[in-house]
Amino acid sequence: MPQEQYAHRSTMQTSEGPQVYKVGIYGWRKRCLYFFVLLLMILILVNLAMTIWILKVMNFTIGNPLYFQSARNVTVNILNEKTKVLTRLVTGPQAVEAHSQKFEVKTLSGKLLFSADDNEVVVGAERLRVLGAEGTVFPKSIETPNVRADPFKELR
Repeated sequence: MPQEQYAHRSTMQTSEGPQVYKVGIYGWRKRCLYFFVLLLMILILVNLAMTIWILKVMNFTIGNPLYFQSARNVTVNILNEKTKVLTRLVTGPQAVEAHSQKFEVKTLSGKLLFSADDNEVVVGAERLRVLGAEGTVFPKSIETPNVRADPFKELR
């Protein structure tokens, strides 16, 4: 016998006979409960479908690189909590500019290749070559452990 059909019999005897009480939800209350459960399931499915559709339309994917394309330039600003610009990187058709307190270039292993700030410029490579028709000019003295010229060329 299903649970809804159990009846509770009263111990008091009346002239009409034993009283039977129904246990459970019946009638319009049961229909409303089923309607609300069905409505909730439909809303969950619609919400899930809309979320997947938005992710697909906006091209949100995992693991793909981020590309910027511009006809003029691309500017990246790093801001502090007070929205003051701390660092700015501007890439344009003619040059790449970096405005910051310090600029560093490192290898994939983390070795410093180049560093520049207000006080000094550091070249951390094992070998520095200056390629130019005029070479380089130093207004003051320089220090180096090794100076070489190209083979069969004189050092000037």
